[in-house]
Amino acid sequence: MADAAVAVSGHGKQTVTAQQLEDMKKELIELTTKHNMRLPVRSFMDDQTYKWRFGGPPDYTLANVFYLRGRTMNHHEGSLEQVVEDVVKTWEFERSHKLDVTEHKSTDGANFKIGANGAKMFSNVEAHEVGNYNVLLEPASESLWSKEMRTDWDGSHHAFKEAFTAFPWEVLKVFAGPPKVAFSWRHWAHFTGTYKGNEGKGQLLELTGFGTAVVSPELKLRDVEVFYNPDEFLLTLEGKRPTACQQKGHDSLGPMMPVVERKAMLAKSPQ
Repeated sequence: MADAAVAVSGHGKQTVTAQQLEDMKKELIELTTKHNMRLPVRSFMDDQTYKWRFGGPPDYTLANVFYLRGRTMNHHEGSLEQVVEDVVKTWEFERSHKLDVTEHKSTDGANFKIGANGAKMFSNVEAHEVGNYNVLLEPASESLWSKEMRTDWDGSHHAFKEAFTAFPWEVLKVFAGPPKVAFSWRHWAHFTGTYKGNEGKGQLLELTGFGTAVVSPELKLRDVEVFYNPDEFLLTLEGKRPTACQQKGHDSLGPMMPVVERKAMLAKSPQ
């Protein structure tokens, strides 16, 4: 859950040249100004010296470009949706890039636990050791997500890096505010790589679900539960389900059309 970024930017294994990075930074400026979009705020990245998993702080330029290109919601500044989205993106960033779990500031230390679909609830330390993907794929069928993979931080991340260039995440709607936040969410990616030998053709995969999070007065995460269908998602990646299976429930969750595309469509409509 939440956009993943690797050492240079984004999620996938592809190498980004210095020129491509500069072009993407220019695109970010255009997207934020032309479409009145706000870049996510991932806190606690440069407020002190941290122990980094990949040698230094991540560059989220690529992840941000794919996020702004494909997001379907454009929440206003100060909205609960925007606040929740920033908290989750900060949590993802810390979990993926800070080696020392005691340096994570988005979670409430020993009070933090997380699980999916009523399966095992992981402590802060346990979740950090196995990684976000393994925590959230704990309820998946063992035939789709192996027992060996469930304790393999690097292997679980590598599996999705091979499949996607970027895997953005957005909040769709917040139904209840602190101290127990309830919200719907969307993950999406273009399947341009491979997964378990199945080669993608660039098709859009969309994963939607619901979540609750108890937060401290300082908005630190304490008790997080996520609900979605992991088996259907993994079967789609393996090529055993059509991508349409990932689009169930869209009408109740959100418009499911990127803001950029909606604006372009409206601009072409007769006045």
